[in-house]
Amino acid sequence: PLGQRIVELQEARKALEPKLVSLLPAFSRERIEERRQGLFKGGAPEKLAGELALAEVAELIPDVALTARTANADIVSAAKAFFAVSDAFRIPRVEEAARSIMPPDYYDQLALSRATDTIGVARRGIAVAALTAHGAAADPVAAWLEAGGERVARIRERLQALTEGGDITVSRLSVASGLMTDLTGM
Repeated sequence: PLGQRIVELQEARKALEPKLVSLLPAFSRERIEERRQGLFKGGAPEKLAGELALAEVAELIPDVALTARTANADIVSAAKAFFAVSDAFRIPRVEEAARSIMPPDYYDQLALSRATDTIGVARRGIAVAALTAHGAAADPVAAWLEAGGERVARIRERLQALTEGGDITVSRLSVASGLMTDLTGM
C-alpha cells in the first residue's frame, strides 16, 4: 500500500542522507561540490547550498530503496552497489550529457526519455544482480563485473566510446541504453 511505501522512502532517506556524499562516485562528489560552491558564492547560506547541491542525487533515493527491496538487501549495501554500478558504467556523466540534449521534436524527446529511463532500470537491475549473486563479497559489483568477464568488459568499452567519443545524441544514448539492458540479462 501507499502508506507503507511512504514509510519505506522516509526510512531510506533518513538512513542515506547523512552518508550520501561518501557513497557517491568521485565524479558525482566533484559535481556536488562545484554546485555547492556556486550556490554559496551566489548568496545562498552554506547549509542551504549544501542541501540544494545534493537534491539531484537525493532524487535517486527511491531507486536505491527499490534496489534494496528487490535484492532483499539493507539500504546502505544497496546504495553502495547502486553507486558502484553508476561509477563502473559512468552513468552520472551520461545523465549529465543527456540533460544537455535539446531534442528537436516530440519523438526525439520520447526517445531521449525512454533511453534515460532504460538506463535507470538497467542500473537497478545490475545492482540487484550483483547483490543477489555476490552479496557476501566485499564489493558485490566488482565481483559481478569480474564474473561477467570479457563480455562485460567489451560492453563497458563500447559504452565509454559511445558516451565519451564526441557529443552525446539521442541515437547514441539509445544504443547505450540497449547495451546496458543487455547486461541485465546476464
